[in-house]
Amino acid sequence: MDWQSFFRSNLEQVETYRPGLREEQVRELVEADDLYKLSSNESPLPPFPAALEALQGKLSTLNEYPDGSSYELTQYLSEHYHVPAEEIVIGNGSNELIDLIAATCLDPGDNAVYPWPSFVVYRSSTLIQNAECREVPLKGVGQLDLDGMLARIDGRTKVVYICTPNNPSGATVGKAEFEAFLERVPDHVLVVADAAYEEFIDDETAMKPLDYFDGKRPYAVLRTFSKMYALAGIRCGYGFAPAPLIEVLHKVREPFNVNTLAQAAAIASLKDGEELARRVALNKLGKERLQANFETLGLRYVPSQANFVWVEVADPAGTFDKLLKRGVIVRAFPGGGGLRVGIGDTQGVNATIAAFNEIFG
Repeated sequence: MDWQSFFRSNLEQVETYRPGLREEQVRELVEADDLYKLSSNESPLPPFPAALEALQGKLSTLNEYPDGSSYELTQYLSEHYHVPAEEIVIGNGSNELIDLIAATCLDPGDNAVYPWPSFVVYRSSTLIQNAECREVPLKGVGQLDLDGMLARIDGRTKVVYICTPNNPSGATVGKAEFEAFLERVPDHVLVVADAAYEEFIDDETAMKPLDYFDGKRPYAVLRTFSKMYALAGIRCGYGFAPAPLIEVLHKVREPFNVNTLAQAAAIASLKDGEELARRVALNKLGKERLQANFETLGLRYVPSQANFVWVEVADPAGTFDKLLKRGVIVRAFPGGGGLRVGIGDTQGVNATIAAFNEIFG
C-alpha cells in the first residue's frame, strides 16, 4: 500500500512537533532526587487560586458542550482591554489562532515572513497551506531583523509574524523601531504580533503590541493564558484583529474550540490583578539572578523580557546532558548555539544556578 498517495504532497515538508521531555522520561534517564522542568516556557507555579476555584465550580457542568462563542470571556476581555467584542476571537491556545490565520489568509504560492529561530508554528502552519516560508535570521544577539523582514516582502506576501518577546531569544522590539516598521509594511500584508510573553516585559522602551491596535489597519495581536496565567494544560488564547478578519476566523474555527474549564479559569485569572503582580515580580527576580550568574560565569546571554533566558554555550547538546544529570531540564538548540533556560520558582532558580556553576565554574 502506497500511503503517500493518500496525502497532500506538500505535507512531506511539515515536521511533527517534538515537545520537551516528560518528567517520567527524565526519571528513567537520571537519578537526581529533584527535577526542574524548565524546557517548555511553562509557569513554575500552579494556576491562580481564583482560577482553581472557578474550575471546581464548573466540574458538574462538563456533561454539556461549552459555550461555542466564548461569550462571557469575550465580553470580559472587551471590557478589560477596551476593545470591541467584534474585534476579539478566542482560541484553543494562541497556537490555534496562528493556524486559523494561515488557513484564512494563505493560498498556495503565497508566502509568510517571520524571524528565525522563532515559534515553530509559524513554519508548520504556513507549510500546511502549501505556502512559502520566508525565514529571516535574527541579528546581533537574538534581535529581530525588521529591515531584513521588510526586504523579504513582495506581492505574494500575505502574513508577517512578529514574536515579541521572541521565543527562543527573549528579545523585544523597541517602540520607535516597530513604529517605523509598521509604517513601511504594504497594506496587502497582515502583521501578526505574537505577544505570548507580553506580561513579562519590564523594559519601558519595548513596544507593547496592543498599543498599536486600532481595529482598522491589517494588524492583529495574539495573547495566551498559557504562560503568565499558568493555564497551559487547558489551552486558551485570544486575539485582537479587525472585525472583517475576526468574522472569517469564526467561519474557520471549530464550533466548540475552547472548553468550559478554560473559559472559566481565564476569566477568573484576569480578575486577579494582585496575583498577577506577585508573579511578575517573582519572574523578574529569578531572571535577574540567572542573568547575573551567567555574567559571573562569562557566558553570553540575551537580556530577557520573557520567562526564559537564552544563553550561548559552545556545546548545547553536551551542556543539555550535563544539566539533565543534575535534574535541570532545558531546551537545547544545537543549530543555534545555545540553550533556552526557563525561569523556575525560587528552588528552580537555585538549582539552575548551582548546576551551571558546577559545569562552568
